[in-house]
Amino acid sequence: MKTISKIYFTLMLSFLCFACKETKEYGNSGYATNLEFTDFQTVISNPKEFYKDTLRIKGQISMSSHNVSITDGSSWIWIDSFEPAIDFDTVYENLNMKTVELIGVFDFRERVFMDTYDGKFTELFYIKSE
Repeated sequence: MKTISKIYFTLMLSFLCFACKETKEYGNSGYATNLEFTDFQTVISNPKEFYKDTLRIKGQISMSSHNVSITDGSSWIWIDSFEPAIDFDTVYENLNMKTVELIGVFDFRERVFMDTYDGKFTELFYIKSE
């Protein structure tokens, strides 16, 4: 009987963890229906090809005093502004260290903060946390 109780408890706990996962969206979701995803490393390896393009990519948001960026784990793209999608001050707790999908304008010419970033997003139109 104890085994059945443990299995039941484990299943219920797993269900609650997945059911409570909340997706948050900011900005205009209409952009998401018109753009295909661009692979993060494709942007990094061919930045000139995407200059001033509006891109849809996935990655993890990182926010600290010297770092506001999106990463795939090996490369980073600076995020200059969360606007017009949302005001930066309101999203820290909801986005920091979260995997997101975002849509924004990419600029490869500015590598930002001691040339440690592979370009930047100058504005974001849509952000969706997973």
